[in-house]
Amino acid sequence: MRSVEPSPALSRRDVLRRWEELEWWACVYCDASFDRMVVAEVDHVVPLAKGGVHEWANLAPACATCNRLKSDRDMSDWLALSAGQPCTEGHVAITRSAQDADTETP
Repeated sequence: MRSVEPSPALSRRDVLRRWEELEWWACVYCDASFDRMVVAEVDHVVPLAKGGVHEWANLAPACATCNRLKSDRDMSDWLALSAGQPCTEGHVAITRSAQDADTETP
């Protein structure tokens, strides 16, 4: 059984610092800008509760509102919930990533 505990080697501080280096200053879901990276929340694109892992490929910066609304929903449920909202590059990238993961064979 896979552990859902975050890797101690990948702390929130490390994640935020890396995003700062990449100048990733906006929520991937609504494109809201962060004035300071410390206000960004670390979202698990595939929620830990749904089998997601605490690895770089599954982490994305989110504003508090989007992170709370997305909660532990999978991407298709989240996209249905946010239908009609402006589509951002972040939405597109996250959607493609989720679709790619769905089509991979084990």
